[in-house]
Amino acid sequence: MKSRTLSATSLILLTLLILLAFQAQADQVRGTELKSKSDQTGGAQSAKVTVKLAHTITEGAAQCSYWWSPDSKIFAVKYLGKMSKVTVSLYDAATGKARAVIQVDGSPTENGVYFTPDGGALVIHTDRVRLYDMADGKLLREFAEGTMPINLYSSIFQWRTETVTYSDGSSAEVNKGPSDKEELMELPTEYISDRIISPDGTSLLARAKEGKAQVYDLGTGGVKFTLEPFITGGNKKDGARDALGEFSPDGRLIATSHSNPTPRLWSASTGDLIADLGPQSDTVFGVRFSHDSRFIATSSFDGVVKVWDATTGKPLHTIGSKKEPVYFAAWNPTNNTFVAKSREWEVSVWNAETGGLVCKLNNKATKEKFDQNLTFEYSPDGKILLTKARWGNSLRMVLLFAYRPGLIAHLWDAQTGSLIASLRDKKWRSLINYEDEKFFWGSTGDFLITIGASVMLWNRRGELMQETDGNVVWSAALSPNGELLAIRGDKPITTGSMIVSASKILVGKLPKDPPLKTYVWQLEGSYR
Repeated sequence: MKSRTLSATSLILLTLLILLAFQAQADQVRGTELKSKSDQTGGAQSAKVTVKLAHTITEGAAQCSYWWSPDSKIFAVKYLGKMSKVTVSLYDAATGKARAVIQVDGSPTENGVYFTPDGGALVIHTDRVRLYDMADGKLLREFAEGTMPINLYSSIFQWRTETVTYSDGSSAEVNKGPSDKEELMELPTEYISDRIISPDGTSLLARAKEGKAQVYDLGTGGVKFTLEPFITGGNKKDGARDALGEFSPDGRLIATSHSNPTPRLWSASTGDLIADLGPQSDTVFGVRFSHDSRFIATSSFDGVVKVWDATTGKPLHTIGSKKEPVYFAAWNPTNNTFVAKSREWEVSVWNAETGGLVCKLNNKATKEKFDQNLTFEYSPDGKILLTKARWGNSLRMVLLFAYRPGLIAHLWDAQTGSLIASLRDKKWRSLINYEDEKFFWGSTGDFLITIGASVMLWNRRGELMQETDGNVVWSAALSPNGELLAIRGDKPITTGSMIVSASKILVGKLPKDPPLKTYVWQLEGSYR
């Protein structure tokens, strides 16, 4: 019995070593391919962007999140420590030194930490809204109890338990997550607005304890006015639940939705109702202003996107239907087009002025479907659209020793839908890496940063410019000026480190996780 166990263990180790050998060979081949491509096109050879390590911060817990001040001079780090104690530390971007530590009373809610537009204060939501001074981290004022970020979305499709009956007649209770289609219907949850403070920094849009939308005076903490939901006899029971909303980019208007078929348009200065955007055929779970404040897009659960005149609230166009549903995702930052996704896993771009289809992304060029991909990142000039790639290493690949570098993203021409390039990471990618991958465009759109199993810089043609050491585990954030990148990570996973870890497991020792640190990288130069 003992010899059989040893043989099985040896077989597992041999299989692992073969897999790692294939990985190392693929990494080498991939590296050669990237160098050859760069040499031929001149892309990476003429790159002027360089990345160097500016600061390393070792203090803090493993789990953290980052926020940069609007002027890029300060970055805030939320640490989750022992006994779920939360602190927010403020660091000087130039020196990496801590300037203040905020002991948070309670746990910040999702999307509940952000800077005021002038960068003078930090807003933190726990059981209420609190405002802290950026100079010393001291509490300035607090708001009414129960206020929450209005950009906090409560998932409609929760995990549920179902009874499964097997072929032998037995049954069991199993946990079921949302289906692919249900996750698709919640697509805008990845794009809830960050325009919850007025552009002039005087007002805060928040969700009241009972779910209504309220506007607060940031200077005093008092309520300016309450934005009531559209109420009828049929929806009075849940008409005020989970309000969402945002200020228009020019600060003149507010749009809200209240988990019913009628969003509303308001004056941001007086709180007066301008128009009801409906009624619509199903619950609306997203209202977004275009970047020039001319249009509003609403998205409903039945797959109908409607475009409205943001000044008058009059309906302009209807896109999608119950038979051919379409779900709004994100506005183009430079024109009045937007990206949306259909239930048939097609990604399309639409024109808000005409209501016409601009293009569909040619997913046949990538040889993969757009399944649960909820990532859409426009370049600052609006000409390129990034989509996240599917999980690249299947079980079939592992069993056949057919390792290939994982796809991480695709770049598309936002006007034609044609594929520009598919970006790959030559390092081993775990499922954790895939879930936490992040993408940042440089402030001028000259380059792209992809963060996952590796931290890499690419030019607009999808050619690799530079790769840094290390991988991101928990969080990453690019400063508004595009010059500083903060990441929370460790040393990269290599073939050698995986062999060492596997060997320790085989002899009954669990490998220790490498210490996590905050790295601040300096980006210098530009790419043309």
